[in-house]
Order: sequence, then structure tokens, then C-alpha cells
Amino acid sequence: MITTMIIANPSSGKKQAEEYAVRAKEILERSGSTVVVKLTKQKSDIEKYAKTACSEKFDQIVVLGGDGTVSELGNALKNEEYRPKIGIIPVGTINNIARGLGIATNMNRAVQDLANCREKKADAGLINDRLFLSSVSAGSIPETVWEVTDEQKENLGPMAYFIEGFKSIREEEPYSIKMNLDGEEKEHELSLLLIGLSSSVAGIPNFFKNAEYDDGYLYMFGLKKSTFGEKVSVLTTLISGSEALSDENNKGFICKFKEGTIENDYITNVALDGEKGPSFPFSVKILPSFFTFLVPQI
Repeated sequence: MITTMIIANPSSGKKQAEEYAVRAKEILERSGSTVVVKLTKQKSDIEKYAKTACSEKFDQIVVLGGDGTVSELGNALKNEEYRPKIGIIPVGTINNIARGLGIATNMNRAVQDLANCREKKADAGLINDRLFLSSVSAGSIPETVWEVTDEQKENLGPMAYFIEGFKSIREEEPYSIKMNLDGEEKEHELSLLLIGLSSSVAGIPNFFKNAEYDDGYLYMFGLKKSTFGEKVSVLTTLISGSEALSDENNKGFICKFKEGTIENDYITNVALDGEKGPSFPFSVKILPSFFTFLVPQI
């Protein structure tokens, strides 16, 4: 008998998470699973319920929420010797983690897929002592991400991020970034620094075209100070998957690495899976095949 704990954040997905938790429970029970539903009232409840699932050896945890909720769950499980498999019903705004894993962003479809899923090992990233499952970013645009309110997310959806991000483009200030990636020293003046684990970033499915959640690498995108037209050109090149971005002499570039340290000459916080994260300097590394997720059958 498979045991499942469903953890739902009622404030996610225009407050539909509780409704979909009930549907998920019904489907899993029809598939032969024993199911317990836990609704969070505050962020700390995620850790509390996750640790209970570990100590009681639940086979799997199904979490309903956005990237921030899934990331909180990952951090709660980070130091546990026993970690249940993780299923995701994405009810957030962007849902990059689900997208990168191939999980349907349509909530009805994601619930139905729970009845017929497979296991997939996936990497995680570690920045200082905090785990991330989607991305770490720094610069004037990412700073607006963790300033977007829950009300803006609910009313505007993904547009909330783009509206705030567009405002910041005209006010950008490049930072002098020094980094050591896999033993190689680099230094750039960047207005945007982004580190991701999978192909999906910011709702763009092929942001890191060749990245996979289980390839053992972190991927970095750097954007140098540039005009609006140059930014559009870099973004177009990025989406088209051109190899030109492998050249760090361009206005935008991509590289991959396994671990590194990054510092700058300006004290600022990074955005971590869509939430406010640690400040510079920081160390970052890949944790290969750290979690097992439940994903749709191919």
C-alpha cells in the first residue's frame, strides 16, 4: 500500500489549491494509495508536515503550490536521511519547476497524471546553505521579482513579473561580478546574472536549450549593460538556441558549471526560486540526482 501526504498552500492558484487537493486525494485513493491531506496556514507548516512525512516514512509527498512552495518543501527535506518521492500539482504563477520536469501546468491534467506516473531523478542547486530547484538571479530585473505582491500575482498572473521587470530595464545599473567557476576565474560587468537547473526559466521553455534536470550541471546566463534593442537581440538569440551565446565576448552569454563562488562590488540580494534570497558573496554548487519526482509517463 502506497502512502501519500498531500501538502497544499490554500493561498496559491487563485485559492484553488484546497479544491485540487481534494481531487488529487480521490484519484490517488482510487489508485490504491492511503492519503493524508495537510493544509498550510503559514510557511513554517511546510517544513513541519515534510518532516512528519519523513519520520513516518511516507512513500510520497504531493505538493500543491507555486515555485516558492515547492522550493520550501525541498529545503525542508534537504537534510533528511529519508526523503519521500515528490509529486507536484502546479498552482503558482510561473511554475518553472514543473515545466522543467515535464509536469503539466494545467491543474486538471496534473491531477489526472498522478494516477499514471513514473519516477525521475533530478538535480538540485545549493546556494550557501539554501537549496533551489529553479533559478537564482541578480540584477535590477530580478530584484523586482521578490517585490511583486501576492495580490499582483493573483490579479495579473505572469504579467505581474514582466510589468515590474520592464520598469526596471530603464533604471539598470551593471554590477562588477567576479566569479570562480570550476576553478576558472572570470570577471564581467553584468546587469543580469541568472543561474538555472533546467531548460525552463521565467516561463520561457527553452531558456537553457540543452539543460536537463538530471545532467549534473548548473547553467549561467549573463547579460552585459546594453541598449533596449541589444537586449531584444540577445533574447531572440536565446530563444532560438543559437550557439552564439557560448561566446562570453557578446552582450549575452551562457556557460555551464558544477560549482563556484560569485561576488560583486555592490551588496544586494538575489532572487531565489521567485523569492528574496541571500546576498553576495555566495557559493553555489550542483547536487546531482538529489530528489526523486513523480512525472507523467512518456
